[in-house]
Amino acid sequence: MYKKIPFISFVVKPRRKAKINLSGCNFNCKGCFAIAKQEVGKSLSVDELIKLFTKSCRLIYGEQVDDVQMTGGEPTINADYLLSLIQNLKKLHINKIGISTNGYLLDRNLIKKLKFLNVDYIKLDLKAYSDKIHSEYTGKSNANVLRAVNLLHHYNLNFYVRTIFMPDVIDFEEIEKIARFIGKVDRSINYKIYQFAPEQLDKKVSRPPTDEEMRKAYSVAKRYLDNVEFYTTKTAYKPAPYKCIEVRADNLLNRFKKIDKISKSVIADWDMEYFTMNQILNLL
Repeated sequence: MYKKIPFISFVVKPRRKAKINLSGCNFNCKGCFAIAKQEVGKSLSVDELIKLFTKSCRLIYGEQVDDVQMTGGEPTINADYLLSLIQNLKKLHINKIGISTNGYLLDRNLIKKLKFLNVDYIKLDLKAYSDKIHSEYTGKSNANVLRAVNLLHHYNLNFYVRTIFMPDVIDFEEIEKIARFIGKVDRSINYKIYQFAPEQLDKKVSRPPTDEEMRKAYSVAKRYLDNVEFYTTKTAYKPAPYKCIEVRADNLLNRFKKIDKISKSVIADWDMEYFTMNQILNLL
């Protein structure tokens, strides 16, 4: 099995955490600017990816990292690759392994396998509650995603739900519908609301909600849920200066130049360095 890997992020500050980006996605979200949305990057087997990962950890941290998240793109597209990757990461005695997913492919069978592998947490993106809005925004129905919330709760996996607040697209009404739905499953489920950041998009989809609008969205969700948080572009990288070192596919360096330039203009204390995958793999 091979999968294209565009980059791996190694957060240095405020706390150590690695994010392995698996390319390709089954959604076509209008507001998505992720480079991993397409099948791009370096094609690696699981063994080759583990080798790249361990060498990167040794160079960047001097030791193995304790928290690893599989993200993308959509990491569940190739379930066998994902499960094999998790198994191999477990062999490295990593304390915390998680998945960031849109939930569309989280059926009963896959969830049971993830539970068997003792996956520590799952971050589930619930784009919208109304099926029409979800379909228009992502190109897919949300029926499977709503079902996944119930299944994750039923099988007692540690998870939280995330929504990107986008004025006039995913607005207060949708936030309320999502919160009400989650609350009916269990009021204690964690719900996180993130501020839409359109800077990387070439086509206008929405605008960033104001801080006041974010607080209002939080208040709306709190009517139905006990554990709600909200994040703006600025607060998402606090309380300490954010520093990250990425290991990037050599054939994507030109695309990353634009991303880096925009990121630095939005976040004043953004501290990003990188190595290429070939540089890491050529290390002794």
